[in-house]
Amino acid sequence: MSWFSRAKPRKAEPPPVPTIEAPVAEPERVPREIERLARVGESGGASLEEALVTLRQLHATTEEGIALDELLGRASRKPLPDAVAVAAASALVDRGEPGLALGLLKSASSSHGLLFAADLRAERGEIPTALALTERVLLRDLDHPGARERLRRWRAALGLEPSVRRADASTTTVATGEPDAPFLLLREVARGGAGAVYEAEDRELGRRVALKVYHQPLRDRDQLLHEAHVAATLAGSGIVRVFDVDPDHGWLALEWAPLGSLRDHIRSSSLGSYLPMERWALPLAMTLGRVHAAGWVHHDVKPANVLFLGPDTPLFADFGTARRHGEPSPPGSLGYVSPERLAGRASDPRDDVYGFGRILEDVLDGLCEPGLREKWHALTAACVGPSDARPADGRALATRIRIETSE
Repeated sequence: MSWFSRAKPRKAEPPPVPTIEAPVAEPERVPREIERLARVGESGGASLEEALVTLRQLHATTEEGIALDELLGRASRKPLPDAVAVAAASALVDRGEPGLALGLLKSASSSHGLLFAADLRAERGEIPTALALTERVLLRDLDHPGARERLRRWRAALGLEPSVRRADASTTTVATGEPDAPFLLLREVARGGAGAVYEAEDRELGRRVALKVYHQPLRDRDQLLHEAHVAATLAGSGIVRVFDVDPDHGWLALEWAPLGSLRDHIRSSSLGSYLPMERWALPLAMTLGRVHAAGWVHHDVKPANVLFLGPDTPLFADFGTARRHGEPSPPGSLGYVSPERLAGRASDPRDDVYGFGRILEDVLDGLCEPGLREKWHALTAACVGPSDARPADGRALATRIRIETSE
């Protein structure tokens, strides 16, 4: 530095400007009763009855919005009890927030909650989804108030034939006497629109078989042959074996599953011995992946068509409605048909994934194991949710199960 620079008087530095820090706004305090409401069903939270009383007391008050925000936050982490979700969704609709109400009802499983969600979907023009939700209600309760009327109205809107009628025994009775086959009928184990299934014994070989006898052999000859052909084509792990077939007399001899169907265990509340769920859900998804990789869509994925050789050895049965990927979709079983299929979409593996998700819902509804619903909630919601967000096929589904059940 030069002498001149050092001798030059320095310019006085301006005094520092004092800074005033803005006060940090304290988070709005959530009243204790709302904190307990948001923890309904948890330790230290409100009971179901207390939660419903609190919601009624807060209705149309300034604190109702805080309570609903808290419940929405809870629902994003963990499903709400059904009655609380329905009550909160009703309050959101009253406040002009039907979209948020639908978010709360995503995990609804009660008939009232499903029908409420169906009405909201219909108001948004999502008739196929509304119809699928209504079918789920009718599957458990054919006389639920308003359900059949909605079904008729929404099926008509989609140009579909009426499909829900009470079963007429005269149309589903096998002709008197045993079928012309080398089997001894032991007992009837299942009955559907196409035929009845019997536990039977092969007279010549002395082995047990499941004998499926079609109600109308002449009319259903092609379907019987199709069912046998597809099952034989896909033969292998997870697929029920075909032993013999007689299209002229209308019967099909299949592998006997001694532990019965998943539907049997749901109805008898004997699902406890099938835990953890992944012991059968993962191999079942892997089988579905093999079906899809071969270019087929099962189209009738439901508890009645999941059989058990052992608790961790499930089988898929009934390939009568199976179609090639991209072929026109056939009609399906009430409650297990995806909204996209109801809307006329061609055969797609994601329709089977939807049915798989419905199976998971049915099983979870029949179990009271702590934490089980939370463990499977995200996967189940993805399977029955929007088509684009579902696992693309059985293989993707199996991958999701591996990831989410290993955490």
